[in-house]
Amino acid sequence: MSKRYHHGDLRRALIEKTLELVQADQVHLVGFRELARQLAVSRSAPYRHFSNVEDLLAEVARQGFAAFIDVLEPVATLKGHTPEERFLELGVTYVHFALEHSAHYRLMFDCAYFKQEDFPEVQTLAAHAFTLLKYTSSACMDKSVSDRDKLELATMAWAFVHGLAKLFIDGQLAKIKNRKRFIRSSCQRFVRRLTTTMKQGVAGSD
Repeated sequence: MSKRYHHGDLRRALIEKTLELVQADQVHLVGFRELARQLAVSRSAPYRHFSNVEDLLAEVARQGFAAFIDVLEPVATLKGHTPEERFLELGVTYVHFALEHSAHYRLMFDCAYFKQEDFPEVQTLAAHAFTLLKYTSSACMDKSVSDRDKLELATMAWAFVHGLAKLFIDGQLAKIKNRKRFIRSSCQRFVRRLTTTMKQGVAGSD
């Protein structure tokens, strides 16, 4: 039976239904005709809230990044922790957010948002999320480490946590029984090895 929306809630209903379809690996069904059918509204109703499907998907991605930043920011400024501990906790938090909000996460990093200038809000929020990662990772480095190497470290950290999250989301790591322990252990090893290497001035050297 189609899920009907309450008066005035169609915008939210469209977003929620989009997330349901993405979660079920049915993003190909995200179209105004299909959404209208599933929500039992007229085909023209979605256009009152979004100019097109791309606009709807971008809003879902924007909301995802906003929630992502809300979770990361407190970790990046944790009191009573060493820089390495904050870096570790940020990585663990990153992966857990991705797994707990996998539908949002799938859309957040769609390459379409980063190839065009049509989605400035998504791009700005994505840049801010990366800045938090760079800020936290850079704090682990000696002041003599170059900006280039700090950027390289942040990029490697992003590649690591993003890859780990995607492997879990896509089911390649489904056989791991204790997911939380594996995520923390993996991030601990990454932080320890990478920060040690960077402090020694090996990584990023020509």
